[in-house]
Amino acid sequence: MIAHASPSIPFAHEAESGRGSMSSDHMPKVKHGLGFARFVLVVSSLSPLFLLWAIRGTASLSDAYWVPVCVVLFLLPNFFLWLLVRRARQSDNRQTFKIRSARDQREHLLVYLFAMLIPLYDANMGSPRDLCAVAAAFLFVAFLFWHLKLHYMNILFAIRGYHIFTCDVQTGSAAGEGDSPIYTTYAVISQRQRLEEGMTVSGLRLGGNVVLDSGKNDRGRV
Repeated sequence: MIAHASPSIPFAHEAESGRGSMSSDHMPKVKHGLGFARFVLVVSSLSPLFLLWAIRGTASLSDAYWVPVCVVLFLLPNFFLWLLVRRARQSDNRQTFKIRSARDQREHLLVYLFAMLIPLYDANMGSPRDLCAVAAAFLFVAFLFWHLKLHYMNILFAIRGYHIFTCDVQTGSAAGEGDSPIYTTYAVISQRQRLEEGMTVSGLRLGGNVVLDSGKNDRGRV
């Protein structure tokens, strides 16, 4: 009887200790392959540029074609973002995690305006070749923002009082190196004025590492 019972004890101990560590650290399971939500968030933050281009016009195309194209390119990423929010609410796809550090992207607003938005708006689009060059530059900037995990606020979310934060979250630990923590970057859309280290956030997972915080506006406490 002793020979049969002894092997089951270590496995039970490991299962209990594993459950305890996960619940205390709020380590979410991250699906790194779903980068579409972050890309939609990046492109939608750049979408006001299309409205500016529609107002400015171009000699390469008639306004009868140019204005509708710009309006569609403005609405399309925002529509996809709305679909992601709607799908997450219908499926109640929630995620909870503990923040290690949070960066408010409002600190980089001047960089966003003067280093990216205004130069693209002022770019010459007088010929079809110039127009193609500006389109390629726009795609390159969007890719860099996505790759470097630079998230700026979508204008429709901003109107509703949301802010965007780039948060580092512990998602595990590296074995063999003193159990050093592994961190993952999240884009958190929230109505709170600030997110702080050690704060636990729960919200709708729009896809990948994009979360719509369920917390209410904390303006009165700031």
